[in-house]
Amino acid sequence: MILVVTETMMPVNGIEVCVETFGEPTDPPLLLLAGDASSMDWWDDEFCRRLAAGARFVVRYDHRDTGRSTCFPVGAAAYSGVDLMNDALGVLDGLDLPSAHLVGFALGGGIAQRIAVEHPDRVLSLTLISTSAGSGEPAPPCTGEPAPLTMRPHPSAPIPPAGRALPATPGRLQHVVPHPAGSLPQSAPAAASAGSPAAASAGSPAAASAGSPAAAPATVVLPADDSIADVDWADRRAAVTGLIAEIRERGGPFTAAEPQLRRLAERVFDRTPDLAASRLNHQRAGYGPPVRDRLAAIVAPTVVLHGTLDRRFPAEHPRELADAIPGARLVWLEGVGHELPPRAVWETVLDEIIQP
Repeated sequence: MILVVTETMMPVNGIEVCVETFGEPTDPPLLLLAGDASSMDWWDDEFCRRLAAGARFVVRYDHRDTGRSTCFPVGAAAYSGVDLMNDALGVLDGLDLPSAHLVGFALGGGIAQRIAVEHPDRVLSLTLISTSAGSGEPAPPCTGEPAPLTMRPHPSAPIPPAGRALPATPGRLQHVVPHPAGSLPQSAPAAASAGSPAAASAGSPAAASAGSPAAAPATVVLPADDSIADVDWADRRAAVTGLIAEIRERGGPFTAAEPQLRRLAERVFDRTPDLAASRLNHQRAGYGPPVRDRLAAIVAPTVVLHGTLDRRFPAEHPRELADAIPGARLVWLEGVGHELPPRAVWETVLDEIIQP
């Protein structure tokens, strides 16, 4: 079967947005919402094709100030997170799609939450990846110490087997996508006491106490990478090197190898007129007014996918998010950092996205 892929420039909210679609328009639509300062390129082409092969009409687009969409001078963009939400709705309108399955990563997860709260009729389902409740307020209080990590290899791991069940908090399902045997770096969880977050992270279902938030895996603190400070984002070589370092710093043991990261970084640089403007303008735009207090009104089927190594949004964030949305399921991706799901966990992630 030939998969139809179409890219077009679309007028949306007074700007031009670059939109790409995969698959048949007659299939249920699925809108991919990238993170802050991130173009559509961060959604892997093959990942999009796999979604389309699951009978979805897949739509990805460049946020304003990224990729081929309209870019503003650095520091001069007068827009907010609400405008970013309206851009997403404008993309659906431009494609004559009254509603869609929404898949959002980080900032994109915040946009998806806002749409689900303010425009529930536009949402068929929600998949929230590495994001936070309301996406606009301080982090909830930490409930435990993170497990230290003493080494961090860079393997090209095989796809792990299906996730195994953990005791579920009432009202939601939790499970962990495990590492392949022998692929985890040695760390403190091996010595953790049963029932602690670190013990759950070590991969023993019996070690997690049933019905307790502590049954979720702990966040593992990774060493900071200073190589992304003071990057000249206008210089191709420096920007590509900086993007690769940033991906690695946020990722985990399943993060892609150097050649794949370099191809991604080069594509991002080549399609974005001004990376510095993209990064600063999105940072200033923020998420918009918090919607945390309104998440209980969400009626769309929701799954929260979150990496156990996510330092940007530690474990308290997905727990709170899953608790706040009625019927939401929380799925932990073991060994995944603050990153779009790496290939090693695609099977589980694709199943979770397509199943609603």
